[in-house]
Order: sequence, then structure tokens, then C-alpha cells
Amino acid sequence: MKPENLSAEQVEIQRSGLTALTLSAAFSRGIRLVCPACANSRLFRGWFGMHENCEHCGFHFERAPGYFLGSTYINYGLTTLTSTISYVVLQFGLGVPKTPVVIGIATFCVIFPLVFFRFARSLWLSIDCFIDRTGALETIENVTSSLEKNSLSEIES
Repeated sequence: MKPENLSAEQVEIQRSGLTALTLSAAFSRGIRLVCPACANSRLFRGWFGMHENCEHCGFHFERAPGYFLGSTYINYGLTTLTSTISYVVLQFGLGVPKTPVVIGIATFCVIFPLVFFRFARSLWLSIDCFIDRTGALETIENVTSSLEKNSLSEIES
């Protein structure tokens, strides 16, 4: 859905949803894989395929080219942190032999990032909308002004 195709109601839903967004709401919406602006529509259409816009409010998810690169830091960071803590606890705390620990952690490091991919993207989008509310709201304001221009040109014709 292109910005010029948004209704005034959809723009208002986006504006009110982002204005009232709290950190806990952003985190909750990220974990539930729903739109950070309205929380009414799913972000993904499959395991890896992401919708371009919210089906309910029309919020555009990818705010700039390469926008979701930051989600890889979340995914990589959690994978690294979990595997490091697991290694230390299993190897030094519980005395588990090194070979099964390394095999188990290597398996985890391959599977976990694939499973967590959607959550990392969703959390990145939701937390970014919480932190950089003005960027998201500026996008909405641009949409609003284009809607007003379109409606004025329709009235004049």
C-alpha cells in the first residue's frame, strides 16, 4: 500500500498508536510479531516473508534501505550471549565433557538464529518506533500532507 493510498483514518491510527507507545507496549508488540503502530496486524506472511505495510493501518515497516540490518545485531548478540553463558555453565560449572558441549552449542548457533529471525526483526522495528518516534511520525505527517494535496486536487477537478 503506497502512502498516497492511505485513508485519513489509517493515518490517524498510526499517529495515535505511535504517540501512545510505551517501552513495555513496544516490547510486547515486538514479541507478538504485530504492527508497532496499531498492534492489529501481523508483520510476517510466512517464516521469513515480511509484509511491506500493515494490513490494518498501512504503516510502512521498512523505513529506509537496509533498515533491518540492526536486527541482525539483536539476533547475533542473543545467540552469542546464550552460547557463551551455556558453555561456561556446562563446561566449568557442571563439568560436562567438552565435545558434547561444543556440538550442542554449535547446533544451537545454527538453529536459534533461524528461529529467532522474525522476533529480532519485530523487536528492532518496535523498539526503534519507541526510540525514534519523531522519525515515524514525520513519515506519517508526509503521508498526511500528500493526502491533503490529493483531496484538494480532487475537489478542484
